[in-house]
Amino acid sequence: MRPLVALAYYPLWAVAVTVALTALRLGRNVGRGLVALCFFLALWVTGLILLETEATAALAERVLPGGIVVAAGLVHAHADVVRTPRHQVAVAYAASAAIALLGAVSPRLLYGPAARSPGPLFFPLAAVLVLAVVVLGVGLARSTLAARGVARRRLAALFFGSVLATLGGGFVVALRVLGLGDVLLAAPLLLPAILLVAYAVLLGERGRSRRVVTQGLSYAVLTALLTSLGLVAFFKSLPWLAPGGGASLGWLAYVVFLAALPSDPLRMLVVEHLGRRLFARPIGVRDLAEEIERVEERADQAERLAELGRLSSAVAHEIRNPLGVIAAQTKLLERQGARPETVASLRAQVDRARRFLDDLLRYSRPRPLEVSEVDVLSTLRLAASHVRQIVGEGAPSIDLAPGPAAPIFVEADRGAFLDVATALLQNAAIALDGAAGGRIRVVAERGEGVVVVRVEDNGPGVPPEIEATLFQPFVTGRGRDAKHPGTGLGLAVAARWLERHGGSLRHERAPGGGARFEARWPDSKAGSSPVGLAGLSR
Repeated sequence: MRPLVALAYYPLWAVAVTVALTALRLGRNVGRGLVALCFFLALWVTGLILLETEATAALAERVLPGGIVVAAGLVHAHADVVRTPRHQVAVAYAASAAIALLGAVSPRLLYGPAARSPGPLFFPLAAVLVLAVVVLGVGLARSTLAARGVARRRLAALFFGSVLATLGGGFVVALRVLGLGDVLLAAPLLLPAILLVAYAVLLGERGRSRRVVTQGLSYAVLTALLTSLGLVAFFKSLPWLAPGGGASLGWLAYVVFLAALPSDPLRMLVVEHLGRRLFARPIGVRDLAEEIERVEERADQAERLAELGRLSSAVAHEIRNPLGVIAAQTKLLERQGARPETVASLRAQVDRARRFLDDLLRYSRPRPLEVSEVDVLSTLRLAASHVRQIVGEGAPSIDLAPGPAAPIFVEADRGAFLDVATALLQNAAIALDGAAGGRIRVVAERGEGVVVVRVEDNGPGVPPEIEATLFQPFVTGRGRDAKHPGTGLGLAVAARWLERHGGSLRHERAPGGGARFEARWPDSKAGSSPVGLAGLSR
């Protein structure tokens, strides 16, 4: 084998297999098609390596046709993303398996010795495969243009990866068979193809699952680096470590066992230490054990909250019935000529009690998260519209930081995102209700691994005596007799939504007075570009 072949193809094989095994071991939502595609790309590279090895050239002739299953893997991966009918995947696998079997049994039908001349079926089969690749490419392109968000990025990665894999696979082999090129031409094409597929694999995971897969790949690289350095050093020194220079198999096994015994915990210790330096939330053994303890504590708390939820439901049921009766009696009083201010006061108290019950149920019995891509800007506009309806006339102006409008997406529960934004904007609007020159400023920006929504007002600010317990339930700065009495659950519910997403809610005093709240939502993208939401409200 030429050294250049080993230098070019061994890394391709290692990357493809590493991505496939990591996704298979740690992935939760990636889909079987993408994992299979990674393995098929590794199989194709294996065929190219065997073809360049004199001792295995005959075997390579039978393995190379198996590379056609890469096309079936693309169909399978495409079906995982866009949910196409499964019979298309079955047909693709059946057709590719037939061609692979034909090549394995009778390679001379496809090409001559060492794949350096065409066989009788080479040109007819090449024409059929070109047509199939064009149809597959057109289908991928159309699906990519029709999709949006993460699905669009995954399909785009698959499309360009399929183009490069086709050029680096069947096209390069065809050049070799026709005597027009060397298989080394495949290396610069297959490397970006494999990386694009790896990118599609990572996009298939969401939230914490994507973080785990990313760290798994990083840990694999660190482990391989340390292991390779350790093995080279060990085998270089082995003749001096083993009695008789390593000639005795018994002494050799004895020395290797005792050297390997501490090497694995040492490797894990170093890798996990580096992981803590590289990642904010590492997935080493000790880190996972500590995370399990925290999860157990949260589970215990969740059980208590579930008990509170059951109690709250019973209480809400018992209170809603009398509230309904009071509301009905209020109507009767109105028809009988009761004083309007008395009727209005009764209705206000009934509405307040109902709002309290709704907030209590949202806090004590949270629904399961339904994570999807949320358009931050449009959801903030909707929240601002809700707040204007709630506060009514006299609602302060909601301004946005200057800057070009640009889409920002975050993976979250859309209802939860809307609840948090509405709670923050509503609190700011109520704090400024009736105040001259009251303004609310909203900024959405993408930071390092987070999407930050900042709501700032120039009102009186949060009372100092409740700052320390601001996000605890039943803590409010608005008294019972206020124009907009608070339940003390709005910020507690918002903080809990963010906690369940792995984010956080923060408060600080604004530089010019007033309050500033920051909702930090986890995000897979890095960057820092403040985005103004011009025109959301004036």
